[in-house]
Amino acid sequence: MTSTHTNLIHIADQWPVLRELLEARTPTTWPPAMGIQHTLTDEQDEQQHAEAALERAERTAVAPGERPAPLRVGILDTITALEDDLLALADDIASSVQRPAFTTQFRSAAPDDDVARSLALMGLKDQQDARRWRFNMTPGRTGERAARWLAARIDGHDGPFRPLSDQQRAQIGLIATSVRRRLDQALGDRATDGRQPTGRQCTCGGAFEVTTGAEDFVISCTGCGESWTGTALLDGLTGAA
Repeated sequence: MTSTHTNLIHIADQWPVLRELLEARTPTTWPPAMGIQHTLTDEQDEQQHAEAALERAERTAVAPGERPAPLRVGILDTITALEDDLLALADDIASSVQRPAFTTQFRSAAPDDDVARSLALMGLKDQQDARRWRFNMTPGRTGERAARWLAARIDGHDGPFRPLSDQQRAQIGLIATSVRRRLDQALGDRATDGRQPTGRQCTCGGAFEVTTGAEDFVISCTGCGESWTGTALLDGLTGAA
């Protein structure tokens, strides 16, 4: 496993931790720096959470009037800058190494034209391949997803891709090193590597791993980059019950 791959996986694993810092208000040490006599009572704590919820509601796009800035503007700036670098890199690499999706102009000659139907299904499967990098704006187009996709390219995972050139590997390595350094600076002592293998494989061939560095654990695939938080998995289970 190369240092570039390690850096990219570290970035992806710590991305949820970085996003948690956007609204972090509680101290990271105990007692708090101002002294234990100034800690909040349960009633004050509930009031603070209520005020924070109201503040978040006022920042939504549909809220009227002036919207206050996010709680941690410096962290937001860091996330935006790092995400821009990762997405631009993934776009650039994908434009060079990702094979265009298979398309066909064949039309069925009759309802039982098995060949035309098979070609159409092949094209649809190729277009929807989860291993592909998506250039369009989708919910999965994030810094975390870009880091995992780039790590899969460094690792040479199978898919509709040409192998990386030495120049592309060097390009990814430089940006991954820079992004990891800035991410760790933003996280401080929270920049831990809690990634553990699960022993299970994704349908794309990658391995599922669980990250415990964040308050909510994350299960992610080292291949296609798909990931789920513990909360999302529990919501799915309770919703299916």
